[in-house]
Amino acid sequence: MIHIRLARDAAAYVRQESAYLRKRNPAAARKFAHAVKQARVTLLAFPEAGNRLHGLTHAGGRSLVFGDYILDYIYEHPWIDIVTIRHGRMHGPMPDLDSDPGLDDPDTDRTRR
Repeated sequence: MIHIRLARDAAAYVRQESAYLRKRNPAAARKFAHAVKQARVTLLAFPEAGNRLHGLTHAGGRSLVFGDYILDYIYEHPWIDIVTIRHGRMHGPMPDLDSDPGLDDPDTDRTRR
């Protein structure tokens, strides 16, 4: 059985976004709540549904787009740890370039000809 945990920052974002939307647009708040629930259902059924191409700072991290939002998570069976949730227009976490072993290796530098 797979279990989902929310990081403190991710949980805080859900609370803040929900409160913000409820005050300004109750329909958008309902849409957000539904999207969060659907993302949970998707992850429980398909824990590797997210892609790895967003350059996350977390080794083995994945990103799942749900509605207008992006959820970054790490899946290590049986746990899915949701690290961040953000609106799609927000900038995501930037990777630590110093930790990429391929950057110092001229054999992996594709810009050289």
